[in-house]
Amino acid sequence: MIELGKALQIVRKHLLSPGKETVSLAASPGRYLAEDLRADRDIPPFHKASMDGFACRKEDLPGPLEVLELLPAGQVPSERVGAGQCSRIMTGGQVPEGADCVIMQEHVVMESGERIRFSGSYSESHICRKGEDLRKGDLLLEEGTLLEPQHLGMMATVGKNEVLVTRRIHAGILATGSELVDVSEVPLGAQIRNSNSLQLAAQVQRAGHTAELLGIVMDDKDLLTEKISGLMERFDLLLVTGGASVGEFDLVPGVLQDQGFNLEFERVAMQPGKPLTFAQRDGKVCFGLSGNPVSCFVQFEMLVKPFLCWSAGGDLPQGHIRCRMEEGFTRRKSDRLFFLPVVLRPGGGCAPVEYHGSAHLHALDKLAGFAELPAGITTLKRGEEVDVRLI
Repeated sequence: MIELGKALQIVRKHLLSPGKETVSLAASPGRYLAEDLRADRDIPPFHKASMDGFACRKEDLPGPLEVLELLPAGQVPSERVGAGQCSRIMTGGQVPEGADCVIMQEHVVMESGERIRFSGSYSESHICRKGEDLRKGDLLLEEGTLLEPQHLGMMATVGKNEVLVTRRIHAGILATGSELVDVSEVPLGAQIRNSNSLQLAAQVQRAGHTAELLGIVMDDKDLLTEKISGLMERFDLLLVTGGASVGEFDLVPGVLQDQGFNLEFERVAMQPGKPLTFAQRDGKVCFGLSGNPVSCFVQFEMLVKPFLCWSAGGDLPQGHIRCRMEEGFTRRKSDRLFFLPVVLRPGGGCAPVEYHGSAHLHALDKLAGFAELPAGITTLKRGEEVDVRLI
């Protein structure tokens, strides 16, 4: 059994190389950027008004000021603002030469003819300066960024209509267990529905990649060997759920070894999720995950998701926050790193969810993350601060 940190180091040595492709800007959300993006011009590209008002010279206030022209957004000024002059300007409009401030229209009194007087107190220019956000050539987004909706607006601003991204890894997901039936079937006797496969597929998708459901295989060594042998020809990454422990019907590690895979580790010192096989052969990778749904979920978040992220050139996806425990918690054993499911509370606190163990799938309902209890720590007291891994 190895520590989680060591397991992550091993996983990082066997990353996939999915390659790159170009997609449209509209198709880029959820993809990993495969190049650095830089500004193609200053942002803003000119001095612009940050609100509706009048562009003028600060030294001429309070006026009166002669109004030269109206400047809506998108119109290039035709007049230079001189002494005793101003131009009416809309939010986003280009500030004319000569002007060094924009006074709010709410603080303006109209006088006879095309003249105004400032009636407020001057405190700020209300001008967004050319290049104050970015200068031409500045780094906009780093290679490895997992693109989200806010990034599209940034890329559109610099004219990036096509984007170089990492190809998505297509993972195969196989469930093992003679007790399993498809979600569409009615379980009989001691049967249960296969919940892990769909859960894993959704986790893969949220991590920026794609997955294919490969059905269920019974706890039979010959059947499992035949299935895995054929699948590794089709997939570079296989996620097998169930059969990863050390019981009589936990066949996955042995089958992988018979197929020529190197078993890099089989157990990780964490709870839930100790039985976890990581195997690799000639650039192909297989994770043997627990059949218990909470364990399977945690194993993906702690090891498979970083593997997918790193393979795509990204950074570790998990965020950490410090939270104050609003309820105490005690566990019976403290020999492993423990991930306690928690919800967040207003004011920066967190609280454990009702959790009956690694088969208690409904504990994940309103989950915000997992509070970490290091090995050797049995109790978290109310009011104590704890590190929480967000999901």
